[in-house]
Amino acid sequence: MQPDVTPADVTGIVANPFYAINIAPVLAEPHPPLISEQEWITANIKLIEDLGPKAYLQNLVSILNGNYPTAL
Repeated sequence: MQPDVTPADVTGIVANPFYAINIAPVLAEPHPPLISEQEWITANIKLIEDLGPKAYLQNLVSILNGNYPTAL
């Protein structure tokens, strides 16, 4: 049985830069990105338009603080 995926989970996944880049090695292990940087930027432009800049940045800070879905 798969867990229910909420809209907030999807937003957290799309906004998480981990999926598009290798973050500084002191912060995360190197890994193959799942999407290109340009795809990530395009998706996040849409998120900013949908959420508004304040909510988008609050979400991004939450992600960078470790609050993101881990097992979908």
